[in-house]
Amino acid sequence: MRGAIIGFGAIAMGHMAGYAGIDELDVVAVVDVSEDRRRHAAEEFGLRTYATFDELTANETLDFVDICTPPSSHTELSIKGLEGDLHVLCEKPVFLPGDAGYPDLMRLIGESRRIFYPSHVYKFAPILGSMKSLTSAPGFGTVRAANFRTHRRGHAVGVAGWRPDWRREREISLGGILRDHGPHSVYLAMNMTGQTPVAVSCLAGRMRDDNRHVDTEDTAMLRLRLPDDAEISLALTWASGHRNTGYSIAGESGSVVVEGDNLTYSADGKIIRTVIESGFDDPSHKDWFRDMLLDFVDVVARPERQAALIREAVITALVIEAGYESAADGGTWLDLDVPATLPTARS
Repeated sequence: MRGAIIGFGAIAMGHMAGYAGIDELDVVAVVDVSEDRRRHAAEEFGLRTYATFDELTANETLDFVDICTPPSSHTELSIKGLEGDLHVLCEKPVFLPGDAGYPDLMRLIGESRRIFYPSHVYKFAPILGSMKSLTSAPGFGTVRAANFRTHRRGHAVGVAGWRPDWRREREISLGGILRDHGPHSVYLAMNMTGQTPVAVSCLAGRMRDDNRHVDTEDTAMLRLRLPDDAEISLALTWASGHRNTGYSIAGESGSVVVEGDNLTYSADGKIIRTVIESGFDDPSHKDWFRDMLLDFVDVVARPERQAALIREAVITALVIEAGYESAADGGTWLDLDVPATLPTARS
């Protein structure tokens, strides 16, 4: 399949590393508003370049587009891709509020014969794949509690040529760390536990004295209540003094803890420790994208798989929206209203 990357910034470099090892996918072109980034794509990767999506589709015959732009353009570009009869991959956050948000995009996904694929790349971190294998095993038992921690010294900085601090500019990012890192934690929580949240509570604000970035939160404490009253706690901050990533899940018969590349599993009175190098300190996540893109290829071949991915992305978006609403009301618990039916791919 022939494709193009829309937005050739820092995260696109991770995607490019993934494409390099996949024969089934061939990236031939790039769209970027920055002349600098277009020059980089042409000179370093030999790609044809365009300033707009419309220029791209007027000049290229494609099968898919991979949207790697900041959040404010995700919905518009996703709609253009589906209306152009293209498969669409979209970076998180996938579903966003707004006049052209959920309804139009959801309708198009249901009508399209193409695949809409959420780029939920954290599921493909090697150590988190091992964690899921343990938590989904019959002997682990029902999940009773989970704690996910994402500590960063600051927000990820974009390319120098185009608004490198866009993650702190609300009109582009549509939020702070809850919108940026929050989706990873939420879809992982569902993926790892096999459960869907029924209620959300959140506190969010600025913990760092930083006069440059005042209109987005740098810290969020998100709590997800599960159907049996078990709870998942998600701690996110850009105001940490050190970079750290950790996940812990406790089941009725076992527990598993991930601290960076270290995994500890406890069950039946035994403790097993192992190291699985996963590159959590590389913000491009380039070592994870190959497996994610191979999964996209599989979903194209088996479109019945799309429904579960859309459900994951929609619920993730609903949790983030509820989180912002809860935080505005002092952390009050809000019930989630999950749609009973979601679009499935047409064959």
